[in-house]
Amino acid sequence: MKAIAIDARITWAVGEMQARMAEPFSIAALAAQVNLSPSRFRQLFTAQTGVAPLPYLRRLRLRRARLLLEQSFLSVKEVMALVGYNDPSHFTRDFKVFHRVLPSTVRRDAAGTPALAISPMHRRYRQSRNRDPGALCA
Repeated sequence: MKAIAIDARITWAVGEMQARMAEPFSIAALAAQVNLSPSRFRQLFTAQTGVAPLPYLRRLRLRRARLLLEQSFLSVKEVMALVGYNDPSHFTRDFKVFHRVLPSTVRRDAAGTPALAISPMHRRYRQSRNRDPGALCA
């Protein structure tokens, strides 16, 4: 197997995708910014990342969306806008295909688990709170 050299232009393009995820992207515009033709840009991008640019961006957006749904109190619509989707049905369909669960389910499950429940101190506190109060008096 031939080792693929890391191309700084593709690394820059990936950084741009991550930094400006909510904005619309054009492969031609990204290619022009790194002084490549769109076809050469796609070829180098796919060689370096293993995925074509648009599917890579979609994966990036959907992974960030799941993180935001799990780790923030943002609504599904707010998350959808932050990761660059304008159509709720399109976002829901892509999210379900990629993660095999609806975004509303991830949001609901994350909302039911308080962030403090992760710490061992909180677990001990909750366990003592859930004991039968009559058992303590006996």
